[in-house]
Amino acid sequence: MNRTNSIRRSVLAAAWLLLAFLPSVVTAQTTALVEFFSSGKTQQGLALVDFAHEMIVLGRDGRLHSLDPSVDDNIRRFKGRYEPTSAAELRNELRAEFGSRFDVVATQNFLVVQPSGRDDRWPRLFEQAHRSFSTYMSKRGVKVRNGRFPMVAVVYPDQEAMYAEFKRQKIDVSRVAGIYSNDSNRVMTHDGGHLSIIASTVRHEAAHQSAFNSGVHSRVTDTPKWITEGIGQMFESPAMTSRKAGSNVRDRSNADSIHVIKSQLSGRNELKFYQSVVQLIGDDELFSDDKTIDNAYAVSWAMMFYLAERQPKEFARLLNYTATRPPFRLYEKTERIKDFERIVGVEMFEFSKRVQWFMKSL
Repeated sequence: MNRTNSIRRSVLAAAWLLLAFLPSVVTAQTTALVEFFSSGKTQQGLALVDFAHEMIVLGRDGRLHSLDPSVDDNIRRFKGRYEPTSAAELRNELRAEFGSRFDVVATQNFLVVQPSGRDDRWPRLFEQAHRSFSTYMSKRGVKVRNGRFPMVAVVYPDQEAMYAEFKRQKIDVSRVAGIYSNDSNRVMTHDGGHLSIIASTVRHEAAHQSAFNSGVHSRVTDTPKWITEGIGQMFESPAMTSRKAGSNVRDRSNADSIHVIKSQLSGRNELKFYQSVVQLIGDDELFSDDKTIDNAYAVSWAMMFYLAERQPKEFARLLNYTATRPPFRLYEKTERIKDFERIVGVEMFEFSKRVQWFMKSL
C-alpha cells in the first residue's frame, strides 16, 4: 500500500469513527459545517480534510464526498450542529433515490433496498447476520458498540444492474456477487444468481459492514488485511448466522477455505502454509497477486477461525487492540509481527503449527 494514500485514508476516516464514539451531546455542539451540491441535491456535512484543491466531507448519512473547492462554487461553510441522519429520514431519502421500482424495508439495524414485490428474505438475512456477528463477537470478549449511522444494504435485481452501479461509482471490481463500500458505508449485491453463492457473499460483506459500524474494526487505524478478511471469511458459512451459530466447530467452518488449504497447502506443501502465515502477519502483499489471493483468503480464515474457536481471549485482545491503535499511523511489518506474538503469546512458527493441527481436525 502506498504510504501517502494509506495516511490519507486514515485521515479521511478519523472523524467518521470519532463521531460514532462521541456522545450525542458532543456531536450536536456547534461546529464548522459545509453545505455542498452532490448527487443532484444540496447536502450538509462535516469537512474532514480541507485543502486548496480537495475537500473530503462526511455526509449526515456517513457517506464520504470528495469535492474540489477551487472549481466548485456551490460549497458554503457555516456554523451549525452536525446531526447524523435518522433512520426515518434516510428511509425517505432512499425511496427518493431508488424510485418506485424498489422497496425500502426497515429492520432493527438495517434499511434494505430491494426490487419491489420481493419477500423478506434479504432483510432477514442482513438482520440475522448482524445479530449473529454481534453475539459471536461479544461472547468472545470483543468490544461491540451500536453505530451512529443506519446501515444500508442495496439488493439490485440482477448482476447487470449491480455492475452498472459499480461503474457509475467508479468501483473497479469483477467476478463478485456483492461488495461492502467503505465510502458509502453500504453493502451492494444482486438477486439474479445462484442464491447460495450470493448469500455467502452477503454474509461476508455484511460482516465487514457490521465490523466497521460496531467498532470491531476501525477506520482510523491501519488494520492488517488478514484480520479483516479473515473475519469476512468466517461469516460466509450459513451456520454462522443461524440462531445457534452452528451446533459444532465443523458446522461453523468455511468449506471453501478448507478445500484450498487441504488441496494446496497440506502434505508436501505444508511449508507454504507456514510461509503464508508469516507473510500475512507482516504485510498484505498476498492479497495483491492473483496467483496467491485464494491462498491468502483461506489462510486468513484459518488463522482467525483458530483464534476465535481455540484461543478466544487472544482473539478478543487482537481485535480490541487493532481497533484502538493510535490513529494516522501506518502499521509497519516489524511492529505487526511484534504485536502479534505479544498478543497471541507464541511465535509465528508455533502458531502456524497449531493452526495446521486445528485444520486437520475439521
